[in-house]
Order: sequence, then C-alpha cells, then structure tokens
Amino acid sequence: MEIKLGTTHLEENSVALAIYDDAIYFIELNEDSETIRKFSVPLAEDCIQKGHIKNFSLLEKGMAEIIKQTGKIRNPVSVGLPSGETIIKLLTFPKMELEDVRGSIDVNFEEYFPYQRHDAVFDVVRAKTPADLRERDEASFLVACAKRETVEEVFEIARKAGFPAGAIEPVNFAMFRAIPEAQNGLCLFADLNSIIAVWEGLGIYYRTANNAESAQEILNTMQYMDMQQRNVRIEKIITFGLNYQLGDDPSSGVKIINVDDEYFGAEGLALRSAEGASALDIRPMEFVELEKRRYSFNINRVILWGLLVGFITLSIGTITFSINSIKELDAKMDIMRDNVSDFTRQRIALSEEISSLEKQKAKAEKILEFLQSDIPVLEILDTLEINSGNGLKFDTADFSQNIAGITVVLDGKAEDEKSVLNTTEGLKNSGKFKSVMLPVSQRDQTGRIVFKIILIVGNINEG
Repeated sequence: MEIKLGTTHLEENSVALAIYDDAIYFIELNEDSETIRKFSVPLAEDCIQKGHIKNFSLLEKGMAEIIKQTGKIRNPVSVGLPSGETIIKLLTFPKMELEDVRGSIDVNFEEYFPYQRHDAVFDVVRAKTPADLRERDEASFLVACAKRETVEEVFEIARKAGFPAGAIEPVNFAMFRAIPEAQNGLCLFADLNSIIAVWEGLGIYYRTANNAESAQEILNTMQYMDMQQRNVRIEKIITFGLNYQLGDDPSSGVKIINVDDEYFGAEGLALRSAEGASALDIRPMEFVELEKRRYSFNINRVILWGLLVGFITLSIGTITFSINSIKELDAKMDIMRDNVSDFTRQRIALSEEISSLEKQKAKAEKILEFLQSDIPVLEILDTLEINSGNGLKFDTADFSQNIAGITVVLDGKAEDEKSVLNTTEGLKNSGKFKSVMLPVSQRDQTGRIVFKIILIVGNINEG
C-alpha cells in the first residue's frame, strides 16, 4: 500500500527508524510528506523476539549498517521501540491540565504499571474515545511506559551509530498516523504481535498476541470492544503480516483491509512532527530537556556559519578563536552529561532513603502501639531496672501478647555470669511474672556474657 497524506505538511525533512522483529526500517520524508528514500536492514534472528529486544549488540550492528547506507544524518531521528518493550494504557481522570495528569501518574505510578517508578520512563497524551460523543466530567489519556534501562540503551546505541538525538516512541502507537483507513471511526488492527482497537487514528486498547493465533482471537477482541463501546461499532479490521487471511463477511458490515506496505510504521514515526499529530516520547525527562535546550539554540550551527563567513572575511586569528569556542562548548556538554548522571544517582539515593525512613516509621509505630496497649510496659521496665545489677545492660526488650499472656524477650550483655544469675533471681522474686525462664548465655569476642531471658507476665497489679 502506498501511503500518501497530501494535506500533511512538515517543517523540514523528517527521518525515522522503526525497529521490528526482523529488521530496522528507515524512511525520510520531505516537507510535503513525500518519501525521499526508504530501505530496511535485516536483524539477526536472536536480536528481537516477539517484540522484545534480546541482544543489544546485534541491534547496534543493525544501526551501524543503516548509517553506512544513509551517510551523515543532520535532522533528529524518531526511533520506534518494539511493541513488546512498551506498555500502553488508556486511563481516565477528571478534566484537568496535562501536566497535572502527568504529576498524578508520577506519584501513583506503581498503581498503574508493574515497574518501580525509578526503573521506568513514561509519557502521556490526551486521547479522544467514543465516550467523548456524550457529555461527561472525565477525560481520557493514553500513557506509554517502558523500562528506563531499555530506553537509555536504545538511545545510546542510536547516538553511537551517528543518529542525532530524537524522540523514542512506541512503534505501535505511531504507525496509525500513516494508515488512512484508521483515521475515521472505530476499527481493529492486528499484526504478528498485537491486536489494537483504534478510534479516529489513535489506539485506545492494546493487547499482545502471538501471531493473533487465530481469527477467533480477533473476533473475541471485537466482541469485547462491542461490550465496552456500546454507542459505536467496529467498521474495519486492518491486518498486517498475519499467517492467514481474513475474508469479508457482507452480513457483518465489517470491512477487511490488508496492509502490504511494510514501511507504514516508520512513516508514522516520521509524521510525528506533522500539525495536529498526537505523539509520545518515552525518553527520560532529563534527556528531553537537554535536547530541547540544544535544538532551541543550536550554537554548533551558529559557529559553523561563522566559520564559513570567516574563510572569506575574517583573519586566521578569528578562525582560531572559533575553534577554541567549540572546544569550550564540548567541555560544557560533558559537564551537563555528568550532571544528568549525578541527578539520576541522587534520585535513586533519595528513593532508598525514603524506603529506610518508611521502615523506621513502621518500627516507631509498633513501639507506640505497645506503649498505648494494655501491656504494662512502663511497670515491667521499672521492675527490670530495679533488678539490674552492676555490669549488666539490657539491649532490647521485645513484647508480644497471646492467650498464654504477655511474653517479654530480653537481650543484653553482662560482665560475668553471676550478674546474670542475680538478675534472674531478682526477677523471679519480684512477683511480677508468672515465670522466668533460665537465661541462655554465651561469651562474645570481648569476653562479655551475651544473654537472653524470657519472661511470662501475669497481671502485674496483683499481689
């Protein structure tokens, strides 16, 4: 299928790489969204399996082969992450600003996705759904999430290969921008790895599938969407690369469309900068901010133009000054990258500190619970203090309560065994305990006695 979106206009040439199980697909579009060049480089069989990257070294070789054929690329390149490496969900929130939604997801991230927040990256866009056909107080948002380690590795591989930094987007989110039949109404899309419900050109329901297994699996998804979206019906089923063909059923009114242009995923990525396009970027936020600053005022381009004019009008001294400026800029960029790494490490350290504080809080709450309970902690501690001899120290006292009574387990250290035995006898004779179990003791490396005494507490107010 030759895809031509004649009304779409880009600000400049747009370049994209779509990573699939079998190959990397390259495409470059001009300002009128016309294809300038496109080709693919096959990947080794063990590189990507069922949408998951298994060998980053083989992926790096594929990227290097692409750059050999393209030569130097100047424009930022959009990279499509394989579908198995991303999770895309449709979430509903009260109507509010996109940044507020992003903040809410950030705070409650682990309620939505199976990753720790510091181990993942995500992006969110507004989404229109069939529910918007009626008045409601809520809004829908599509959220894409991936493992931070995977995204950073792909980003670094592209950078090493020579591709300028650009967006990293789920390829199965971007591809519908290049399929005209998916732009209107509700339809299903099925390929080797997924089944997706699409509304007005935007996937609103994603599920994984192993070669869609059978036509029945597609029909099951279709029935599920009919139950979820009662006010609209699926009009089309779009398929790509399946091992079987679906046939039109005139009685159902559902049209079957088989896509045969394998570059539609790459083209969808290239169209991310088109006017009105919904696009995701799951690079780590610190990378995105760094690239925004770099491309909002690109000092490298200014210096290159200055050098060009300098060959004609300026002296050798001016050229030397420009070269020194480039070196200074490179040093600043190295510092900025170091700052990004420091920020990441500080964020991980802060997460660990928060976890430690949570544990301390739980321990404090447990102690407070004992102090506020019916267990006579203070009277027991007073009895222990009275019967503690010289050279003996209690380190911990653990309280527990069950049907047998209150159990106190004492751990401590003493200078000699006599102090321990005297304390044990004192506790027995205090009348505050049902029983006092003989101490268990041993000597530590310093020669001191390490002991444990177990007390069963009765009603200490008796007698």
